[in-house]
Amino acid sequence: HMPPPLPMFSTSETPHAPTITAGRVLQKRHLQDLLQSIDPLGQLDDEVEEVLLQIGDDFLEDVISASAQIAAHRKSKQLEAKDVLLYLDRHHDLWLPGYSKEEFKPPKKDICTEQHKQRLEMIRKAQRQ
Repeated sequence: HMPPPLPMFSTSETPHAPTITAGRVLQKRHLQDLLQSIDPLGQLDDEVEEVLLQIGDDFLEDVISASAQIAAHRKSKQLEAKDVLLYLDRHHDLWLPGYSKEEFKPPKKDICTEQHKQRLEMIRKAQRQ
């Protein structure tokens, strides 16, 4: 089953915003620019271009959908960078440059109870004797 097409948009208020056309987030031009930056003489077959565009669109849709679920779990109506970063880390082992892993990780709880600490101290005392 095919996902619903993405809305088309382009506003004069945001001239630098990407324009979504034909239900695509990524465009052939983006792939061509990326390829040219890697190999100025490189060319992509039309079928390869289509497959890469579909993979990119599917990936972005998955990231946005799952990140929105994370935000909803936080009881937030706003998708934040920490939601996307958490999803990318947990499901794709990816981190974006410029963002610290520690900045978005929840603080670790102290799993060492007082009773456990007392047992450890008794063991240490017994070992010294």
